[in-house]
Amino acid sequence: MEKFNLDNYTKVPEKSVAKRVIYSDENTLAFVLNISPGESLPDHTHYDSTVLLQVINGTARLIIDEESINIQENDLIKIDGPETMSVHNTGGENLVLYVTISPLPADEKYAQNADF
Repeated sequence: MEKFNLDNYTKVPEKSVAKRVIYSDENTLAFVLNISPGESLPDHTHYDSTVLLQVINGTARLIIDEESINIQENDLIKIDGPETMSVHNTGGENLVLYVTISPLPADEKYAQNADF
């Protein structure tokens, strides 16, 4: 067993987006995305993986294959691999998303912290 506290992975990004990895193995990747007010996570696809995205704090517009939905705290969204997604922080505060991806994408960059 391992215990994690999301507060340790939540931060106001120095740039637009801060990704903080919580856990990674060959089956699962878990991380927190922090997106500054007015900023976006650009279009991308996770191909052969399923993504679960939970809003911890804030409001956003999620675009999946050109379909736009508004999301807010406590919403949980399942995104299938071939779907293209982007997230736009529509609120006035840091958007915090808890994300799991399974299986782990082949590209090692997904399992690393990032600021962009």
